[in-house]
Amino acid sequence: MSTEILTTNPTEAELEAKIRAALCKVLPWIPDGALTHQVRFSFTIGRAKIDIDGSATAEGRTDILVQLHGKPLCVLELKRQRIELTLDDEAQGLSYAKVMNPPYPLVIITNGDDTRILAAHTGQPWEPANRSEQEFTKLVRSAASAATTSIKEAVSTLMGASPAVWMQAVNAASRERIREMTGDWDAPSRPFARNFLFPRKATLAALHFLDQGNRFILIHGAPLVGKSNILRELWLRSTKLPNIAVLFVEADAGHGILQAVADLLTSALSWPVNAEEARHWLAKLSHADGPALVLAVDGLSPDQDSARRELEDLSSATFGPRLLLVVTVDEGAVAKLKTHSSGRQDSVIARRLNVEIGVGFLDDDEFDKAAEALWDKRMGFQHGAASAAELRVPWVLRALGGQFAPGKGDPTDLAALLPAQLSLDVIRHVRARFSDPELSRQFHGLARGVLDDVQAEDLPVALKLEGMATFVVRRKTLDNHLDRRDIDDLMARGYLRPAIHDSGGHVLYVRIPQLLASEASRVLAEGLIERSAADPVEAAQWLSATTSYLALGDIIGAYAFVDATRDGRGVPFEVVQQLTQMAPSPSPIRFGMRAATLIGGRKADLTFEEDGTITVEIDGETHKISVDPEDTGTMLGDHQPWMILSHLAGQHLGGEARLDLELLGLISSYPHVLRRPDSSVPDRGEWTHSIPGYGDVLCHRSGIIEPITFSLFKMLSREGPAQEQWIERAVSSGSLGLLARIDVALRALEVLISPAADWAKSTRLARIAPALTEAVACAGE
Repeated sequence: MSTEILTTNPTEAELEAKIRAALCKVLPWIPDGALTHQVRFSFTIGRAKIDIDGSATAEGRTDILVQLHGKPLCVLELKRQRIELTLDDEAQGLSYAKVMNPPYPLVIITNGDDTRILAAHTGQPWEPANRSEQEFTKLVRSAASAATTSIKEAVSTLMGASPAVWMQAVNAASRERIREMTGDWDAPSRPFARNFLFPRKATLAALHFLDQGNRFILIHGAPLVGKSNILRELWLRSTKLPNIAVLFVEADAGHGILQAVADLLTSALSWPVNAEEARHWLAKLSHADGPALVLAVDGLSPDQDSARRELEDLSSATFGPRLLLVVTVDEGAVAKLKTHSSGRQDSVIARRLNVEIGVGFLDDDEFDKAAEALWDKRMGFQHGAASAAELRVPWVLRALGGQFAPGKGDPTDLAALLPAQLSLDVIRHVRARFSDPELSRQFHGLARGVLDDVQAEDLPVALKLEGMATFVVRRKTLDNHLDRRDIDDLMARGYLRPAIHDSGGHVLYVRIPQLLASEASRVLAEGLIERSAADPVEAAQWLSATTSYLALGDIIGAYAFVDATRDGRGVPFEVVQQLTQMAPSPSPIRFGMRAATLIGGRKADLTFEEDGTITVEIDGETHKISVDPEDTGTMLGDHQPWMILSHLAGQHLGGEARLDLELLGLISSYPHVLRRPDSSVPDRGEWTHSIPGYGDVLCHRSGIIEPITFSLFKMLSREGPAQEQWIERAVSSGSLGLLARIDVALRALEVLISPAADWAKSTRLARIAPALTEAVACAGE
């Protein structure tokens, strides 16, 4: 324990006079000028520093530290006249005296008329025959030789009776836990990135509902959409508010919520309490006047029986209105959490919930805030990034930060440019980052389980759709590929999180998706080699179908070709050739068609109505979406093969003929926008040019919103001036789609600090722009 004096200026004259008068009355033997006092002071509880402004108490009392010749003398509690002295006043003063380092031997409580003088080490009245310096010296010696009592009792008193103490202590405990969960950009096993946090609307909504007096708030959403960071933001905002303090607790830490609270207080505050004492403390605070305590419980799962029962307890009438609950849970577990074990009625939690807040992928405003936060770290997005579905997922932003964040030695006047599209670089980076062979082995088995599940006929539709956004595997499937020790080890290290899905059964969510993607590519490469040798047509169909229902499936499928070339093997050319013949074809939308998709991480059923509207059913609610009458009403069917090729075209694939250059020319000539449809991203719209008789061509104002255009950008930024012959072939082709995409890629290259920037601008203006104008004219004839 340590004590720091914070008062540096004299207190007000009136207060000075009252303090002198009180001390002269009770300690007449002390000469004038030997006493000093501080109304503002601090002490530590464990690792928490507590700052006290003694004049700011709400009970009409001023708490003061008094020193004699610079050494501790007494804690003086000066109350206004006619305000009765209470046992609580004694307990508060004694607690302050005990937690100080060194401790203060006396506690004096007075209102001017009534005075109590207590020996701090016993709590009993100090009643010597005469109050003198000799008797005071005896008291100090007696206190020093007494057994060290009750620091725990003193802390307990302050934590229960003084908001000035417990709010700071709670903030410090939350800060300590969040610090443990925080790592560098390139430490994805830690949930939080150091110094990177952007505002979410769900946080503001939670604060609003808490302010209205709602006691129990549930925040739910798909895994890895940032629910933990919402609680982190809630805590950070609360530190600037006078009416609430937030205690951040992990639901899966320890054995239940109360034990997690006890462990947190013991660790951060050195206040050794057990689960029952933690419950008593929460109950006491919940009925006290003053600020509210918000218990922020992160990651509740329906299979955590003790945590679930404790939530039922904490939300009951046993606890008062000053204990508020904010709990996060994965979307797939909400239904089970709210359903009674009998399955026939609502659970206790469902009945007591006041508010539910759904969290999806980043909307426009949140994405803009995320971009601002990244820019503060000298990272900016390429034009077009706002339209990329993957970049609306918080874990992807963390992964990009790990890949592109400027280092300490990088020039401070330069910023990294984050790609507008994810590419195979995600897998390339994670392999450089994670070199532990044992972890790779475990994730290899995990990848086999995930791939088995996406191909399983009995996989529920809800899980299949969820698997398109994040990696999830049924426990019964994974048991076929990893033994229990491996699974337990991955859970203990935070790489897997267990849950019960509302579709039924136990599932596991992968906490580092990019590492799973890397191993899934290796697994698919093995199958690609074997199948391509037997039947290239079947291999192409298998690869496309398997990756269609896989998060990052097009990237994983493309990298499987890269992995298949290891050990001197060539690219399975016959499979690539088959994929080129599986071009997507636009087809009209027929009224009455039904489809299923994910919206904000939640399953939605779509019905295309005869009047042109779309009926959307999500979470039991029905919504109508109006469609622009001028919309062509077409869907791009079976786009996965060419999405895989779009990414593969961005890799340097050598040989007698550059396969990647041929793919760039072919895929870029496609006369429609070629990108994965994803309703999870708000529709900002696309700038396109609709050419009768030809198709839709992206306008440069859209930026890079297609993987194939990003692959063009990569090739041109890497070797543009050396590819004059390829550029000339593109110009001669007269392909409107190819020329338009080259135009977009060159514009993106022009803004870089790169030797190719000047070449890009001159090539676009002198060669691509005229050819593009001519191609438009020819297409309109």
